[in-house]
Amino acid sequence: MNPAVVTFLSCLLVLCVRGQSDNRSESCKCSNGFIGRIIPKHIRAGPFIYEPSVFCSRTEITLITTANMEKCVNPQSPLGKLILNNNQKKKAAVSATTTSGQTNTVSSSSLKTTSKL
Repeated sequence: MNPAVVTFLSCLLVLCVRGQSDNRSESCKCSNGFIGRIIPKHIRAGPFIYEPSVFCSRTEITLITTANMEKCVNPQSPLGKLILNNNQKKKAAVSATTTSGQTNTVSSSSLKTTSKL
């Protein structure tokens, strides 16, 4: 391998490592705390669920209020657990629908192939 390429890649690696933050919680959306309670009519949008990532190691749930403020919901609170359970049910329903849709597509194309013979 060319020494110039090795040197360039080494410098690039050093810069990338130096640029990473030691404290990952700075990138979390909910580092300022959680709301205690919220009146449902004050929710304009959401909930938005952010799964753990390289930027934040926690699951975060946010809501947008009618005052255009982003508020965080504690995932361990009753409201947070309800939101996460509903999200899991939606994912399960979507995967079941996708699976049954794919099965129907396969069987209907098989029927078309059989009818052409």
